[in-house]
Amino acid sequence: MAMRNSENGRGNTILVKTFEDTSHNEISAEYNLPDYLPDINRLLKVSAKITEISKFLSGDTLEYDGKLKCTLLYATGDGNLRSADFERDFSGNTGVSGTSGDCDIRFDADIETVSCRLQNPRKLTAKIKLVLQSAVYCNMTTTPNIVGKLTAEEERALQYRTHAAIGVVLKKAEELATPISEDLELDASLPSIDEIIDAELTPYITEFRTSDGKTAYKGEIATEILYRAVKEETEAEEGAMKFSSFSAKIPISGEIPTENIGEHPVIKANVQIGNLEFRPQQNAFGENRTAELDFDYSVYLEIFCNEETEITTDMYSTEYESTCEEEPLSYETALCAKSFNFSADGSAEREDSDFDRIVMTTATANIEKTEKQGNKLLFSGTANVCAILTNGEGIYLSRNFTLPFRAETEAPRTTCAFAAEAEAFVLSAMARLDGEHIQTNLEVLISYTVLEQHTEPRIRQISVYKDRPARGEKSPSLTLCYPSYEDTLWDVAKKYSTTVPELMSANGISAENIPNVLVIPRRTATGTKQRIL
Repeated sequence: MAMRNSENGRGNTILVKTFEDTSHNEISAEYNLPDYLPDINRLLKVSAKITEISKFLSGDTLEYDGKLKCTLLYATGDGNLRSADFERDFSGNTGVSGTSGDCDIRFDADIETVSCRLQNPRKLTAKIKLVLQSAVYCNMTTTPNIVGKLTAEEERALQYRTHAAIGVVLKKAEELATPISEDLELDASLPSIDEIIDAELTPYITEFRTSDGKTAYKGEIATEILYRAVKEETEAEEGAMKFSSFSAKIPISGEIPTENIGEHPVIKANVQIGNLEFRPQQNAFGENRTAELDFDYSVYLEIFCNEETEITTDMYSTEYESTCEEEPLSYETALCAKSFNFSADGSAEREDSDFDRIVMTTATANIEKTEKQGNKLLFSGTANVCAILTNGEGIYLSRNFTLPFRAETEAPRTTCAFAAEAEAFVLSAMARLDGEHIQTNLEVLISYTVLEQHTEPRIRQISVYKDRPARGEKSPSLTLCYPSYEDTLWDVAKKYSTTVPELMSANGISAENIPNVLVIPRRTATGTKQRIL
């Protein structure tokens, strides 16, 4: 435990979480199909993603606004599959507290549920439920407040016992609208592309490396393509249209300027896709066996940096009587950011055996609980699966079901309480029909960050009473102390209003190897000290 005099002290601060809350906001949106799209015969799938979000603090209210994109997949009356998308603005506010001084707001918004009701073949109403997580982090000084008008010399007589603490500092960086043009080749077993119906992109970052004022990242974009297939010559011209799907992974990488983040930062990333366009392309043989995707993506980084500061755990004046006010101090230390893959399996009833072919399977995943058991970190959640089936005669239906999953990885070594934030990404979804069931296999990536949580006492304020000298002129000419087994030099120095260096000098000791008897150096009312033997 470090000890220092106020003469060598400096202003110290540490980031403290003063507020945390989870709230919800339900958004309603009406959508009318544009004239160029055919009527909806059966709605198969509706999904939503947040494409933009911003926030600002107004007093004790956190206000936010943004955009979300809804995508729907539906079947027409003539056996075709079509997709449509529309954007909606959203806004809201949530009350926060503890926002005094220099504060940083963390705010995350995620899609919790999406539901849709068809009003007529060209109009629908969607309800999107957002889950909003907000937290306030404020910089708190760790230097105690001094009550009492002290001169500079009297302040130097204050003694501090401090503890080195490692607290987190939040920083942010971003890379906006990186353009991507990618050609995805069909597997030889799949039919050629007549028209691309929809493309779903799930981006994620798996690796960070910091050096020379920049952070390099690597990741992938899991892609699922639904398309109408070209009819083969052997197929009947009047037969139902055939649809197929395939998946691929698009690698992404880049460098983002990140100044003054120190060594071994813990980094959390959010990646958003924008301006997506897709079309079939011909290969060297004139066949449409390539899906060309043009889009851009933006990367938003939250960087948790660790910085050392000093917390005052005890304090007194050598000149005057004093009392201290103590309070608990809670803070966090960034521990690690990691990711891992696992497989999740499950099944659901088919419900209608006439639909005997799966056109496409997609899924999303959510983490519901994170806990530590022994040396394992356990993640529990659910995957929301959507399987599109057909009877081969131009009629389609969707089968939506949830699969619970549980995954584990090695827990970081810590004896402290911790907080873990985790996200789950479905990298691929495969399904097959087995008797009366749909058997599903998912490849899932979990990306998580771990922060240690510390709570320890600190001195918030010291009151110095200048009308009460610590030791008067009539103090004994010789004072001996017989310390107990638990006593430290700090304890003895505080009790007799001296200092640790003075105790060591008066007794000829160079470390805290306390002898059975200690000589206490005498202090006069003017603050001078004498060694009395």
